[in-house]
Amino acid sequence: MSERKNEAVWLEKYSRWQIKVQSDGTRRTFTSSTLGKKGKVAAERAADKWLEAVTIGENTKVSVLLDQYYDRVKSISAYENCRQIGNYIERYMKPVIGAKRIGRLTENDLQRIIDRAYKSGKKPLAWKTLSNIRATISAFMKYCRKEKVTIMHPEDLNIPNGAKRPNKKIVDTDDIKTLFSSDMTSRYGKAVPDIHIHAYRFSVLTGIRPGERTGLQWRDISGSKLTVRRSINDAQNTTGGKNSNAIRTISISALAQKELDAQKELLRQLGIVSKYVFPDTDGDFVIQKRFRQRWYKYCEYNKIKQVTPYEMRHTFVSVNCEMPEGLKKMVIGHSENMDTEGTYGHQKAGDMELAAQYIDDAFKQVISSAK
Repeated sequence: MSERKNEAVWLEKYSRWQIKVQSDGTRRTFTSSTLGKKGKVAAERAADKWLEAVTIGENTKVSVLLDQYYDRVKSISAYENCRQIGNYIERYMKPVIGAKRIGRLTENDLQRIIDRAYKSGKKPLAWKTLSNIRATISAFMKYCRKEKVTIMHPEDLNIPNGAKRPNKKIVDTDDIKTLFSSDMTSRYGKAVPDIHIHAYRFSVLTGIRPGERTGLQWRDISGSKLTVRRSINDAQNTTGGKNSNAIRTISISALAQKELDAQKELLRQLGIVSKYVFPDTDGDFVIQKRFRQRWYKYCEYNKIKQVTPYEMRHTFVSVNCEMPEGLKKMVIGHSENMDTEGTYGHQKAGDMELAAQYIDDAFKQVISSAK
C-alpha cells in the first residue's frame, strides 16, 4: 500500500475534515463532517482504505482482495451463484483470513476456513456445502495469482471426514412408469388432470434444470433443436444460467418431442396463450414454489416417492447411465470441472443427435411396460 504521509485537516469554511491522497498519478479527496477526532479518523481511514485497494501487493489485506474478487464474480456470474459466493466470503472466509496480509497467508489458514465452517452452526455443514466453500477458496486464490500477489496454489484442502455426503434421490423405475401413465392429481379434494404433467415428464426426459424449464420459451425451439438461453430462479429473477455451459443447444428426443406436442395441444384446449412452454394458468411463467407444491401433490395422489423437481435431473442422469460421459455433460449443461461421472469431452457434429437416441432408448425400456 502507498504510505499516507499527510493528515486530515479541518476546513472551518465547510465544517468538515478533508484529506487528499495520491497513488500512481490518481488523486482522491476524502471528507468527514463528523466533529472532533472521530471525524478526522473517519476521513483518514477512508483514504487508507482506498490506497490499499489501488495499491495491490503482498501487504494488501485479504479482505480487500476478497471484495475485489467478489466484484469480479458479480460482473460475470448469475444472481444465485453471486449470492452463494457472497455468503461464503462474508460468513466463512473473511472472519478467518480477512485481516491477514496476502503475503503471509498460508495453506493452513485456508484449511481453517473449512474446519471452522464445518462446526459453525448448530449442526455440522454438509459435505456439499463444504465442497462449495472449498471451490470458492480455490477460485479466489486463482484470482490472487492472476493479480500476482501470491504464488500459492492450494492442493490439499480437505473436507472433514464427518461431513455428511449428499444422499440424492431419484424417481425410481416403477414411479417413472406411473409418471408416464397417469396424468391425474388432486385439486381441492377432487381428482383432476394435472396441467403440469407434461412439464414433469419433460423435466425427467431432458435433465433440464427447474429454472431453465421455467424460463423455456417457444422461440427457443426450432425443429428438433432446443436452445437453453435463460433461467428463472426462485426469486423470479431471469439469468443467463448457472455457468458458461448452461447456455446450450440440444437435440430433442422423440419422447420429449411427444411431450412438447401434447403440451401445445393442452394449452390450446385450455385457451392459454403464452410465450412460455410450460406456463401457469395466467400465461406467465410458473413460480418455482408453486410448481413444487403441485408436483408434490401429484406425487402424493399417485403414491410415488416424493423427490424435488431438481432431483428429476438426477433421475435423467441415472436412467441414462449408458450414455457416454462427454455427451451427458453437453446435454445437461455441466461445467468442465463438474465430475458428472467421468472426463469432459468436446461437442462434435452429430453428438446431440446421438445423445437423443440414447435418451429415447433408455426411457423406452423403463416406461414400455406402462403402455
